[in-house]
Amino acid sequence: MFQNYLKILFRQLYAQGLNSMVHIGGLAIGISTVLIIIIYVKFEKSFDSDLKYTDQLYRVNLTSYSNGKLLEKASRTSPAMGETFSKEVASVEDFSRVVILGEVIAGFEEQFVREENIFLVDQNYFEFFDTETLKGDVTTMAEPLKVMLSQTISEKIFADKNPLGKTLEINSTNFDGTVEFEVVGVFDSPPANRHIKPEILISYATLHHFIGKEIDQSYDWLNMYSFLKLTPDASIAETEQAINESLQGHYGENLKASNSEWNLSLQPVNSIHTTLDYSGEYEKGVDGKKLGYFIWIGVFVLLMIYLNSINISNAKALSRAKEIGVRKVSGGNRFQIFIQFLFESFLINFLAVALAAILVFSAGQLLNNILGLGLPEGAFQFNSIFAYLIGFWVFGTILSGIYPALVLTSFSAAGALKGTLKFKLKSAFARPLLVSQLVFCLIIITGVLTVYKQLEFMRQQKLGINLEDKLVFRSPMLFIEGSGNYQEQIQNSVGALNSVRSIGATNEIPGNEVYWRSEGFHVEGKENNGVMYTMLNVGVDYFDVFGIQFLVGKPFNTALEEGNEAIINKKAMYALGFENAEDAIGQQLEHGNSSVPIIAVVDDYRQQGVNVEIDPMILNFSPGDLNYYIVDIEGSNPEQTLREIEGIFKKSYASSPFEYYFLDQHFDKQYKSEQQFVQIFGLASVIAIIIAIMGILGVTNQLVLQKNKELSIRKILGATPIQILNLISGEYLIWLAICFVMGIPISYFILSGWLENFQVQISLGLWFFMLPAFSILMIFMVTTFFQTIKAVFVNPSEILKDE
Repeated sequence: MFQNYLKILFRQLYAQGLNSMVHIGGLAIGISTVLIIIIYVKFEKSFDSDLKYTDQLYRVNLTSYSNGKLLEKASRTSPAMGETFSKEVASVEDFSRVVILGEVIAGFEEQFVREENIFLVDQNYFEFFDTETLKGDVTTMAEPLKVMLSQTISEKIFADKNPLGKTLEINSTNFDGTVEFEVVGVFDSPPANRHIKPEILISYATLHHFIGKEIDQSYDWLNMYSFLKLTPDASIAETEQAINESLQGHYGENLKASNSEWNLSLQPVNSIHTTLDYSGEYEKGVDGKKLGYFIWIGVFVLLMIYLNSINISNAKALSRAKEIGVRKVSGGNRFQIFIQFLFESFLINFLAVALAAILVFSAGQLLNNILGLGLPEGAFQFNSIFAYLIGFWVFGTILSGIYPALVLTSFSAAGALKGTLKFKLKSAFARPLLVSQLVFCLIIITGVLTVYKQLEFMRQQKLGINLEDKLVFRSPMLFIEGSGNYQEQIQNSVGALNSVRSIGATNEIPGNEVYWRSEGFHVEGKENNGVMYTMLNVGVDYFDVFGIQFLVGKPFNTALEEGNEAIINKKAMYALGFENAEDAIGQQLEHGNSSVPIIAVVDDYRQQGVNVEIDPMILNFSPGDLNYYIVDIEGSNPEQTLREIEGIFKKSYASSPFEYYFLDQHFDKQYKSEQQFVQIFGLASVIAIIIAIMGILGVTNQLVLQKNKELSIRKILGATPIQILNLISGEYLIWLAICFVMGIPISYFILSGWLENFQVQISLGLWFFMLPAFSILMIFMVTTFFQTIKAVFVNPSEILKDE
């Protein structure tokens, strides 16, 4: 029996080659698009979700207020918290402390590397984050000046030598030079789905060596991540209340004295990567809300492809009516015919799913690179999508097979053979299905336009600094190249090039978050108001390079020693209690036991993107070695200038790699999630348009077939081609009107909600919906034009000769 069904199916597919390709190809393209979206969303949501204790691990976050006003929502807390909570709160089993060290130069003998993924951790870190030790013993990390390396870094520095017991030299500004560490272990490099990806781990006890053990009792050194392991049955709300009560008991009086308020909250470790609410993150994750939008895009595409499949199957109904009639007259019952058509749907969906799998495996990595999704190489393995393929196969068979099978088997044998079937579109739900497709298509096209314009709007906002023609290169590896004032050397060499307007230096370039922050600043004679200030070290000509406007005052006096003057931005001016810039000049800015004069106030500029608030900033002058050099180059021949700078660098610092990029491109990386949104939306819109065209073709072809006899009779009775065209087009316009009435409000509701995530946002004007609506209208009219014209000019005798 099934052998005969196969023969009939392949004959049908061959006889209707174009329609078959459209049907199977549409399903395959749609399913492959949804699969890529699923793979991306699944990966982003997988961060830290496979840890052994993932359901028990929480990070302590700190929300601070000053004089009743929100100051900061921070991911970093103080050393005393974790240890105190583990002793005083019953639901806290254990704790771990992680400190970001920052960029270092690390090496052994003549082999050195620059590394940013370096942390100070305690022993519990290895258990909390499932860090596998390949060599050595984790217990040795309880002692100061011990270090463990990832297998990757170990191979870079020690090649095939055993690193255990060797001395690793680490040069860091935090150490004020070079410190020797004993290598006590090698650990497996962390997988891609970890929110912390260390390559070098230094023992937390090293802090005791430099600062003293009293640091562990500090509540005001807010520079580490505090992780808590809770009991399996712990109540999060009760634990949060308990840790806040503990905080108040130990540090409440200090907070009250400074008019400050702290509120601690617990965040599941497996949600850190998909939350952007907190400052001080080691690595910016993704917006969990946007992942939700991606899922909806996938749902829309999925619904469109299956609605389209149903429409195409229904469109075949009349062409197969006589076949069904003959089967019934020959003794075939309705159940057998139903099974036949369900079997056909089963095989068609199998072919579509198989083709979709081929598309994902062959083009998935290419799309990953083009869209910048950041998926690991193993993301497109068969076992990662096998369950989804089976699901689409079964779901597609049921959804796009059962209803058409019921429709096709409902024909009476006599009506089918006589050609008197009254199979109307309304009864077949073709109109609602097509309208639904058009609504989804309208939403997706409107979404593409909105996201694109929002991204452009963000890029065009005034930043307060000029990013054009700015080349950034990293400082030489200090330890390898030896001591010396690199800033002065680079100013004299690179700055002397004719194509270089100016060159500046800084510890952190625009586009990066500045992690050096403090709430300890106040003006002499005034109380500390608890405002959090960002601190930035800059070099000569920093303000000239970026064209930062001075409201009052002058640049740093380069003849003075480091840190003897301060320049503040306008936001810091207000935070310090000054109404105008002139009043701030000459005032002493105090921090701890130090005091420096304020010599200038500069206009606010954006260190980060427009979706991040501008912080009060204190800028200090440093004539020594800084992390980055920014070159303002002539725009006529940037490639030539780059080659000249690279030549000078390699000649002067032969052992250091020349690492560079253009600042505007680096700054735009902050908008990565929005760019991905545009690209994935764009891909979905192309797929949606293709599917919508196929759906329109299927339904309009069905409509024309049904109206052929009516149109032929009207022609014989004298109807003109224009009247015939109006008769058919009138039906089309009703569908489009329903699509616009439904689609525009839904689009507005979805997209206005998405725009609420941005501090600066576009307004959704009428044209945001009219342009997509016009696009849908043009797609619809062009798609139906030739079928309509063919129906208008067909010879009536060709249609009526069988009557």
